[in-house]
Amino acid sequence: MSSRIRNKTAAYNRIYNLRRYGITTADYDRMYIAQEGRCAICKRHQSEFRRRLDVDHSHSTGKVRGLLCVACNRGIGFFEESAARLVAAVTYLGEK
Repeated sequence: MSSRIRNKTAAYNRIYNLRRYGITTADYDRMYIAQEGRCAICKRHQSEFRRRLDVDHSHSTGKVRGLLCVACNRGIGFFEESAARLVAAVTYLGEK
């Protein structure tokens, strides 16, 4: 696949994914600037990752919360968005 086609596909995918969460590219860019290009949880900068920061949203309300790196976004998903489970994990890690 040529780089031109790959870039066009990436741009299409980005717009499709943003629409899925009810935001525009301008909304994404505003969040990105507000977060200084960093993951809202681990604070690592976008430049440390191969892909863009993910749009994080509540699965129960659909509300967009912010931008996360893939590891932090998946972590929340694996803990089923349960604050109690996340606190239990922090306690567990502190004990080891």
